Amino acid sequence: MPDLKSIQDTYLQLWTSREARQTALSAGGDLDERGVRLYASLIEIGRLDLMRSIYPCIEALLGKKFKDLVLSYYECMPADHYNLNKSARRFSQYLQEHEPKLLERHPFIVELADFEWVELEVMEAAVDAQSAQISEPDLDDALAFASARPILADVVYLRRYHYPVMAISKKLLDGEKLPRRVKKEETFIAIYRDMHNHECRFLELGELSFEVLAKLKENPETNYGELIKYAVQQCSDGAEETVQEFLNLINELKEAELIIGDT
Repeated sequence: MPDLKSIQDTYLQLWTSREARQTALSAGGDLDERGVRLYASLIEIGRLDLMRSIYPCIEALLGKKFKDLVLSYYECMPADHYNLNKSARRFSQYLQEHEPKLLERHPFIVELADFEWVELEVMEAAVDAQSAQISEPDLDDALAFASARPILADVVYLRRYHYPVMAISKKLLDGEKLPRRVKKEETFIAIYRDMHNHECRFLELGELSFEVLAKLKENPETNYGELIKYAVQQCSDGAEETVQEFLNLINELKEAELIIGDT
């Protein structure tokens, strides 16, 4: 007599694997075919609804093929977390490793999937409340400014993509057709959480802005003086031009509320 775990595993396969379900039902026996198909369809509907909510651009790109892709994904990479949303987190990895034909047709699709997933990751991220004392340094006092440390929003993800995923995403969501071939275009993006309403915000960056933010994320204790020095080292422009560009950048990041203050 099979133990409880064996019975659970059998029904899990019947409900979540199309091949296992077809094999079992074709063999006949005492299986309740209507019941098996009903439970399987309810699980499929739930998974499709979840993936549509997280990956609307991928669905817009693939149309009717999206359903089969989602079911294949879950068959290959079953949910492994109690939070159902987390079951969608490996979708870009699945596309990279198991869908070569799709990659050949849409070489940007892995980056697009990552871009869509990060939005949920940002909104659901659990972080400690900001405890640093926020102040505004005197910009006319060079020493005070150089020693001040910028504070980023509580959740910030930085992405460097090979394709213009923000533009691709907008076109797909607006119902526009993409060109036959999407050209590569290196894109730098900050994806972060609004400190007031916890919504996800996106900000396209220049390369210098990206490098400065990456440096700050790597070491949050970095002050403005150290960031300016780093920017000058990274930029081929003259030091004076780079410093002015850096100051403009800091103002823009504060207006966008990516930098929420200084300490």
